[in-house]
Amino acid sequence: MALPKSSMIFFLVMAMFGVCYGAVYKVGDSEGWRYKGFDYQAWRLNKNFTVGDSLLFVYKGKDSVVQVDRKHYEYCNTTDPIKETYSGNDTIVLDKPGHYFFITGYKRHCDKGQRLDIRVELPTSPSLAPSPSHKSGAPSIQSSAAISALLMAMVVIILSSITA
Repeated sequence: MALPKSSMIFFLVMAMFGVCYGAVYKVGDSEGWRYKGFDYQAWRLNKNFTVGDSLLFVYKGKDSVVQVDRKHYEYCNTTDPIKETYSGNDTIVLDKPGHYFFITGYKRHCDKGQRLDIRVELPTSPSLAPSPSHKSGAPSIQSSAAISALLMAMVVIILSSITA
């Protein structure tokens, strides 16, 4: 059974987009971003964060996510934030290598452990790598720019042969 051209194009484009984005890590997994009894430093230990990945902070109420530098992180200080979000469903794209520091907007909650520091590396391989497993989310795929460019070239070649 042959697929119509429009269906084939749709599936090719969807496959291409599936490998163009990094992994999405839901901070705290099913617990989300909260201060009571969750160890965010332990949560991050088995994760390998790379450029292009995203952190998803899910929380309720009047909480926030504040990206700060190391000094502000150590003292749970929210003045001069790098970035601050309040939506309760906040995505932070890890767009460069280095150390990232996140705290809650409530100093008391931060002092009790609602904070996260991670190290982000450059992708190490041009091959597809499996994404982290999530307790509360579907897996995603991370890749390098080389794979994305290769797939884009393949799509262009296939599309040109279909429309010819």
